[in-house]
Amino acid sequence: MTRDLTPEETRALATLSIFVDKRKRYVYVDRFTKKGYQIGQKDLSFLRNFSLRFLIALFVYIVGFSVLSIDWWIAALTAVGGLAVSELIYRMYFLKKLPEVTVKAEDAKSVSWLHVQISEDKDKLRKKLISFGLLTVISFVFIIIANYQNEYLLTMAAFQAYLFFYTGLLIYGFFKKN
Repeated sequence: MTRDLTPEETRALATLSIFVDKRKRYVYVDRFTKKGYQIGQKDLSFLRNFSLRFLIALFVYIVGFSVLSIDWWIAALTAVGGLAVSELIYRMYFLKKLPEVTVKAEDAKSVSWLHVQISEDKDKLRKKLISFGLLTVISFVFIIIANYQNEYLLTMAAFQAYLFFYTGLLIYGFFKKN
């Protein structure tokens, strides 16, 4: 059982693919398999840390490629290998011990990235849109400068693609809300 959550707390949990069902249980929705798992309070901290696995893989790639000056494909292979191992551990050990819960289609939709952006406060969404838009423009300028001075950096291209995707999602959510 959990207390009633504020809309801000509900959106924060939705970014982790978690919603609170009618029985006041935390339910994690696996975005790939669309299965629901009941999680406890202690599992929330693990899930928060585990949600950073993509950033950790990107960090491993950036450090390997930029700081340690190893070939880009070795750094990318190391990052992808670490990501694959963490995903296997997550699916084979963490999710297997959690009880499965039936998830309705509208509950699974409520934890999607787009729904989280649409349910955001209009002013907060506008501020996020401006900040990510500026970050996208600034990183695009840095990519042009880096491409002009050196060979094209795959790291910057991947970061730019992420920024374009997320900024586009924010723009869609902003106009969908209006």
